[in-house]
Amino acid sequence: MLKSVFLATALTIVYAASSFAGTTITPTTTLAAETANTTSAAATFTTSSNGNVTPGNVSQENVHKLLYAGSTAKVYAHYLGWWTLSGGSHIHIGYDSATQAQAHSQISDMMNRGIDGLIIDWYGQGNTHIDAASQLIKQDAETRSGKFNFAIMEDQGAVRSCALTAGCDATQAVINDLNYINATYASSPAYMRINGQPVIFTFDTENLPNINWTTVMANVQGNPKIVLRNDQGFRISFASGSYAWVAINKANQDDWGQAYLDDFYATSRSYPNEVVYPGVWKGFNDTLASWSENRIMSQNCGQVWLETFNKMNRYFSTITQPQAAQLVTWNDYEEGTEIETGIDNCVSVSGAMSGSVLAWAISGQENTIDHYSVFISLDGQNLMKLADVAAGTHQLDLGTFGLAPANYTLYVKAIGMPSMLNKMSGPVLYTQVSPVVPFTVNVRAPVNGSTLGELVRFAATGTSSSPVTAMRIYVDNQSMYTVGAAALDTTLTLTPGAHYVVMQAWNSLGQVAKTPLNITVAALPVTAPPMVVNPFRPSRGAIFPTLTTASEAIARPNPSVTMRVSRNPMAGVNSSRRLAAKRTQSQRLGLTPAAQPVK
Repeated sequence: MLKSVFLATALTIVYAASSFAGTTITPTTTLAAETANTTSAAATFTTSSNGNVTPGNVSQENVHKLLYAGSTAKVYAHYLGWWTLSGGSHIHIGYDSATQAQAHSQISDMMNRGIDGLIIDWYGQGNTHIDAASQLIKQDAETRSGKFNFAIMEDQGAVRSCALTAGCDATQAVINDLNYINATYASSPAYMRINGQPVIFTFDTENLPNINWTTVMANVQGNPKIVLRNDQGFRISFASGSYAWVAINKANQDDWGQAYLDDFYATSRSYPNEVVYPGVWKGFNDTLASWSENRIMSQNCGQVWLETFNKMNRYFSTITQPQAAQLVTWNDYEEGTEIETGIDNCVSVSGAMSGSVLAWAISGQENTIDHYSVFISLDGQNLMKLADVAAGTHQLDLGTFGLAPANYTLYVKAIGMPSMLNKMSGPVLYTQVSPVVPFTVNVRAPVNGSTLGELVRFAATGTSSSPVTAMRIYVDNQSMYTVGAAALDTTLTLTPGAHYVVMQAWNSLGQVAKTPLNITVAALPVTAPPMVVNPFRPSRGAIFPTLTTASEAIARPNPSVTMRVSRNPMAGVNSSRRLAAKRTQSQRLGLTPAAQPVK
């Protein structure tokens, strides 16, 4: 039975969140959904004495995960369609196989687990209930877009009575059944085929007396491949191969068929042209069957399920691929082989907090767990998956999620290996409060101890648990700039010399934070502008000095020359233009300044 394991006490933890952006809690599922029956089994069914568990929250990890790397094998479930609400000659399991809803539910459940199809244990045309259930399976499989197949297995129960009755033509009875299968089922696009040929399985029909299989195969339509139970199908001429089936050692309940499977798989290697269907199972217990022989194979808390897969994987590879594996069985409740309700791995999970770390422990064998899912909730019922954690890891640091201050409930769900029950921990509670952020002023500019020009950039940010409401710049204990915000970025012109600067912030609680620094403002060098000599009109007889630069003219003055020095660059330019004009006029008269007579 699926049981949630609750912690004896709820633990409340206070921790500081990380400083980066937080995780928003948006519920995507519920506690009820994560622990509910996810199977096609009847909700009214309860754990039975032969090892069938109450339908529970079953792992929907793909069953192909249990196959060897590179496997191309399909996985088919062995299916029984004889269940009725009245029970009849069988035990009551809570559903009727011959309903469209049940057929649809079962195929959906199988597909959710990665199962590729099913093999129907069929009891002939005369068993109208099973035949009706089988046709509903066919119809639903045809709606699955080619992703689900089915096949018929002619059980010896279909013709056994005839074969043991004098005067009854058992050979013709088999022919009639196989031709009915061909016409009614094998014509379906969803029917199982190998190289275009339909596959028909038998369950010991070939072992009944008074059946001539040469005549059968000469008269059966559709050219089917016949696949038999155990390794005889490799050797019998009319058969195309064999499938493995659960083998019971009544003297040893812990014998899960190791020797049988070794022999079956080793024999299959000697017949490479024959098809082979490995078998996997969880266990066996027929004590509730009307035909019981008190045969029991212990499930060992899911270990038999895993071991039968492991045994198959040791014999097959990408070089030697089997046709498909058969799950024995999907829903034989009376022999205790059904996996429809899930396989109990006998695991429980418990969690606790240590600081910001959620840690959990398990009881049971962890090789039956695929991974862990951690869920978080604000109300304990509506959940969001926080993370998936690999099996073997038993903790999760919540400090990496930046969760907002609130009361939270956490759950750890152990997701079972394919078709095993999932197990949910009890609630783990904690309260996260607002983190205490030190009140500081982070100065980006200027740099403490730097030497700058007169125009100084000031940039700073205040951080605090409470909102920062204002910031101010003090220079030499004088308030120079104030802003009503948590950050500032401005420039100020300062006089040359050393300055003591304080960048200060206030928060909504009236608290103050400040950062002091020292800077030096360097005086800008004074650079004299270039001097320009104003041109002048010389008096007659003047001697012109030779001047190379304006500075040289000042250094070597000529007493006879009066010069006006202008610091207006444009004044020099304009005077030069006037002088050039006068020279041009003199040239027109045939005189130049150098040629004018001195008087």
